[in-house]
Amino acid sequence: MMKLLTLLLMLLIPITFAGAEEEMTMIPPAELQETEGFPELMRFQNGEAVVTAQDWAERREELLALYSHYMYGHMPDKAGETLTYTLEKEPVTGSTLLNITVAANGKSASFSVLVTLPETEAPEGGYPFYLEYTPWHYQSWFTQEWVTEVSANCAYAASRGYAGINYDTTQVAKDNSTYFGAFYTLYPYDKFSKTGENQTGTLMAWAWGVSKVIDALEQGAGAEMNINPANSLVGGVSRYGKGVAVAGAYDERIRVVIPSCSGAGGIATYRTNNSGKTYDLTSLGGSAAWVNESRNEPFANLTGGEGYWFCGNFQKIKSAKCLPVDQHMLAALVADPDRHMIIVTGIESEGWNNTEGQCLAYVASQEAWDLLGCGEQNNMLIHLNGHAILPSDMQYILDYCDVQLYGKSPDEVASDLTQMKGNLFLEHNRDVLHEYFAPYLQ
Repeated sequence: MMKLLTLLLMLLIPITFAGAEEEMTMIPPAELQETEGFPELMRFQNGEAVVTAQDWAERREELLALYSHYMYGHMPDKAGETLTYTLEKEPVTGSTLLNITVAANGKSASFSVLVTLPETEAPEGGYPFYLEYTPWHYQSWFTQEWVTEVSANCAYAASRGYAGINYDTTQVAKDNSTYFGAFYTLYPYDKFSKTGENQTGTLMAWAWGVSKVIDALEQGAGAEMNINPANSLVGGVSRYGKGVAVAGAYDERIRVVIPSCSGAGGIATYRTNNSGKTYDLTSLGGSAAWVNESRNEPFANLTGGEGYWFCGNFQKIKSAKCLPVDQHMLAALVADPDRHMIIVTGIESEGWNNTEGQCLAYVASQEAWDLLGCGEQNNMLIHLNGHAILPSDMQYILDYCDVQLYGKSPDEVASDLTQMKGNLFLEHNRDVLHEYFAPYLQ
């Protein structure tokens, strides 16, 4: 009986978070009850409204605490880390390997990213950079041979004057439940924890890796390669899109956050489902009555076989309606006058990814951007087909960044940047959208 009482007391210990004025008491995840309706972004847990920018700063910390405890796990405090780096030429591609070593908790672990520099002259302050979650050294599924190469998007970025950085997430955390890689060497996953402590999922582990790349650039690697650490773009697709969304929420240094095709656990809202719905896709060159015959990714998949992406507490939650958050809140965590969001996704190729739910997260997060006076910096780009950041998307993204980061006029770039506002749904399919859209459609 005493052991049981001790365990219950441990589960009720308040969780505190940096910048908060008061403590939050977290309900044990298995005891969370289902609620109806869409969680309100601009309202504190105690029911009070978020009205000012200072209110939003406090609400942001509250949301980070909820996501850390119930969904992704905790980002380690880098004050306890020591980082060193080296640079060397990669012989196959001719690009540069940025080798990063982090020491913490009496251990050290290393990983490398591949940096491709532009051949053009750098702007004042150094090249901006596009970091993409994609391996640079991998085994081909077709030939079983090992391949070392720069990804197409990173190569395109370099051709446009942006350094391209290929980020191989498997070095930081394997994409499986082994919890193996540089992150877990330093911060081991405790499979037997009863309170959810030390059970950080791989999405957060990958986000930590992005932060270490920025740390290394700030520490001197950027100056050596003439890269500006402040002008960062971070992108990734599918599970890596989920990872990018998490990285963007937790590291405010990421200037432009580009989650692509991220679906459930990423930017798509949990509480909506677009299976079986019919959309007019003629604005994208598609059918006038396309039916989504795919099933949205079930919540049980995320807490089951894909549970290692998330923290241990998430795996104990009974249903999506039990969550104290939804993913418009994750998208809103990027909101800042110095930052930008570009949500990228397909539609015909993405039936299971709930593209409409991603649009709801985009439009429902707008309140935070508007409150901070930077509403035009929240964007959504939809293409017809492709589980990818397509070459056409990259042109939009870099044209947008040329305008936003380097002062080009929108008339000077090839892309029509007005097509980055969720147009497929908000212009052409308003009559079929979920009822949760209603407060935001004006």
